[in-house]
Amino acid sequence: MAALSITEIGSVLLNMIDNVPTTISGTLPTIISQEIYNAENFAGVSIGTSVADMYQPPIFSLAAAGVLNMMSLQGADVSNIKLGEFSVNKGSNSNTADTSAKMREDGMEKLRNLGGEFSSYKIYGSA
Repeated sequence: MAALSITEIGSVLLNMIDNVPTTISGTLPTIISQEIYNAENFAGVSIGTSVADMYQPPIFSLAAAGVLNMMSLQGADVSNIKLGEFSVNKGSNSNTADTSAKMREDGMEKLRNLGGEFSSYKIYGSA
């Protein structure tokens, strides 16, 4: 894989997650940038806006979690999500909040698996 820009990551996310409302799809660059920033702080590395191969799996998971969290906050719903071997298909009974939490957990695990020194923090009121 080659390095991907924030725009390219956004395009993949839109193909990954069904029914992303336009109110959220327009903010994808902001959501992705925030997740890159959080990953940089967690891992103590500089990832930048051109995401190298090794950081793409956690960034995709974390950005998907961010999108799903926004959808949950807005009351939007999703029926299918697929990221590599991770797939959720709940039909009309989906729960974006649960899926968001699982995607965030997956992304953080992928960051931890990269090795190196990590620090973490919790923002009050966050999951």
